[in-house]
Amino acid sequence: MLAEAARRGQVSVTFSVPTLDDDVWRRTEPGTAQPRQRLRALKTLVDAGIRASVGMAPILPGLSDNPELLEEVVREAREAGACAVWANLLHLKPGTREHFLTALAEDYPEQLPAYERLYARRAYLGAAEAKPVRELVSDLTRKHGIRDRRRIPLAPDLQPEQLALVV
Repeated sequence: MLAEAARRGQVSVTFSVPTLDDDVWRRTEPGTAQPRQRLRALKTLVDAGIRASVGMAPILPGLSDNPELLEEVVREAREAGACAVWANLLHLKPGTREHFLTALAEDYPEQLPAYERLYARRAYLGAAEAKPVRELVSDLTRKHGIRDRRRIPLAPDLQPEQLALVV
């Protein structure tokens, strides 16, 4: 279905792969597909000519923002054929905030004071915390040569089709 759609218009798919750390994934994304399984699905789409990328989101301060963990995701995304990689850090809007902090207190109690400080009276991290992580991921995408490397990119025919009116 995606291949057919890509022949008619621009199609792109983004897979969320915030970490490949099994412990962090199990505790913070229960009930979701294993991140390496997502990368296998991405590879299948790219091999079929579909543009597919990785969104490293949400990156969790103190849990999944370690430079080695970030580089592992970028390196594995490249191996899977990702056409692009972008990153975003955790947002804690009302509703999500209470749920996340309760789970954090249970799974990573030592992290709770840092999150309460980082997200005090705001849903988004400040630029001082977020910008360095985003810049690191951007540097890693250049280092690992992340770009569109599809062998046969599916794209719509650039010639418009003239429809005939039957009277």
